[in-house]
Amino acid sequence: MNVKQLLLNYGKKTITLEDIKNIIKIDIMDEKNAYEQISKMIVDEIIEPVKASGMNGNFSYPLYKKYRILVKEEADKGTIDEIKTLHPLLLRSGYLSSHPLEFQRNRAVIEGMSIYLFGDNDETFVSRKERSFEIFGHEKTLDDSMVKALLHKLQITESELRFYDTPEYCFHDYIPVRKEHMVLLICENKDIWFNIRRRMFEDGIRSLFGIEIDGVVYGEGNKVSDRTGALEEYVKFMGNPDVKFFYWGDIDREGFDIFRRAKDANGRLDISLFVPGYRKMIERARNIEIEDSPSSKKQGMHFDDLTNVFSGSEQKFIADIFENNKLIPQEIISYKYLNGGEG
Repeated sequence: MNVKQLLLNYGKKTITLEDIKNIIKIDIMDEKNAYEQISKMIVDEIIEPVKASGMNGNFSYPLYKKYRILVKEEADKGTIDEIKTLHPLLLRSGYLSSHPLEFQRNRAVIEGMSIYLFGDNDETFVSRKERSFEIFGHEKTLDDSMVKALLHKLQITESELRFYDTPEYCFHDYIPVRKEHMVLLICENKDIWFNIRRRMFEDGIRSLFGIEIDGVVYGEGNKVSDRTGALEEYVKFMGNPDVKFFYWGDIDREGFDIFRRAKDANGRLDISLFVPGYRKMIERARNIEIEDSPSSKKQGMHFDDLTNVFSGSEQKFIADIFENNKLIPQEIISYKYLNGGEG
């Protein structure tokens, strides 16, 4: 393999003196041979020194520490002509014109995208895997790291191929009508999420305890907060509507810590406690024996910054729950209690 091809395969715009010696197999101590070969490469305009990199300090055989690679990929006229027939979006960046061999290496992928772009007039967005199967006949092609790198080089965006990445966390939700501005209630636990969903579906309710809601989301406990931006990704998946979130979960250390972490992990979203729901839980719990929390974690953690939205007596009641590691489960509000106090 000749020097030009070796430098092309190096894959970078600049190369260090040490790497030049390695790829053309010059002994690292053979300064004379390195000086002669690199000087010839400079004369042949294969490389040029990056003068800002400084010299190697050898007075007999002075060389720069870094060089700019000048060699360009070459292709036959037929390949160049094929590239010119591709969809304009694929030529916009100029990458294929400058790297025609990239076209030869990725012909099937590039031609598949070109055919799709020329022939598709459907504005519908679908998932990455659905679009991948439509274009290439394989659902995982657009997941391939090399294909992703190629798209980046061609400056082809997801919106131009009209696909989206399905969120890692697909929250279960029930939103009868998608709107530009919505209020969504996040429930920590499945039973009450299902009951609210049932009331919205069967009875057509659009408010709960005096608060208007447009839908209900199952937060699945820690799932709503255990990675940065899970809810933000969910909102993006919906098309970035303006959403006000209310959060409703268990009254215990864990439940309030989930809420805090959900807020911290999704700092761009408006998320607050669903106070009317918690008040109903407190009302019910005052007349029953409160169970112990199954977890002794988060001992000594304080939630005063979260409970200040409640009345003084409610704050004291909740503080006692935390202090004594008790639990008021969200399930204390069964289906029959969901019809009380609606607007």
